[in-house]
Amino acid sequence: MRWFKPISIALGLALAAPAMAASSSDDALSKFFTWWNEAYKVPGSYTADNFRKHLTNDATLILEGKTVINGADQWATHFQKIQQGGGDVELVVPFKAVFQKDDMIYNYHVIRSRRDGKTECALAAGHAIVRGGKIASIVLVRADLDKAKGQTDPECYPD
Repeated sequence: MRWFKPISIALGLALAAPAMAASSSDDALSKFFTWWNEAYKVPGSYTADNFRKHLTNDATLILEGKTVINGADQWATHFQKIQQGGGDVELVVPFKAVFQKDDMIYNYHVIRSRRDGKTECALAAGHAIVRGGKIASIVLVRADLDKAKGQTDPECYPD
């Protein structure tokens, strides 16, 4: 349960933010994930140049405390591999919760996928650092939902 505390903190921050709007999608992170969702459907869209429209050239992706992507070129190759795997993958926008404080965007959202007849769903929470109007880093913790254990969310794909 090492993800529990970070998700609890991020959710607590999100719920405490008076200006937060779950339906808002005008922040840089929501715009990036909206683009990402559309680009996933179009082979060849995940290029370093396209990622640079939303991210700094040295942008990082940190998942569960581990840096998995460092730089626009790695963003492109990482997500090209996922795209080539087929199926559907979506980071649900608008987020369940999102707010921005200075150059930090805090969020809580659903990630859902369908591949090879199997559906998966996860909750994710974290933050993005914005530099010069672009995302410089995304830090997320994720918790997979297991329908067999009664874990689900209305935004997950139905079976």
